[in-house]
Amino acid sequence: MKGDEYTSRQTVRDAQYEREYQAWVDSMSLEERREAEKLGLLKPSLQRHGNGSANGDSADSPIMRVGDDPALMVEEPEADPGAAMRDATEILRHLVADLLSEGNTRLTLECLAVALGLSAYNGETMTDIARRHGITRAAVSKRCVDITERLNLPPSRAMRSEKARKIYRTSQLKRHRRTRP
Repeated sequence: MKGDEYTSRQTVRDAQYEREYQAWVDSMSLEERREAEKLGLLKPSLQRHGNGSANGDSADSPIMRVGDDPALMVEEPEADPGAAMRDATEILRHLVADLLSEGNTRLTLECLAVALGLSAYNGETMTDIARRHGITRAAVSKRCVDITERLNLPPSRAMRSEKARKIYRTSQLKRHRRTRP
């Protein structure tokens, strides 16, 4: 029977695992062994039922029925049906306020495209946007960062991460201090 072949092979593998595990434990220093003992790691963890369960076959459980797989059962939290619309409305409010408050609506829209990762589709860079509007690349970058922060968006692939921006800023300040008389 195939089940018996599996059980025999698994028994051999388990014995090999136990020997290797014991050799590993034996190779530990006294301090490592004490730490492993605290963590309950001095003995290998083997399931003797052949099904990965320490307490028996999961198919025998009353929660298992034909077609039910607990691993696939997802309990979804009760969602507020209006929450997504409220979030979207809040984002739109911020966006429209930005567009109205900025003197250059086109620049704001282009920076929004960068912040959303849309500029990557047409090959547009921050340098291209800066050149077109007669400003520095840093000004475009700052505007993109402001937009992502105000709209609570993660930086797009075209933008540096917050960590990278901090490192760059620190480096620039150090360079500026060295060149200052």
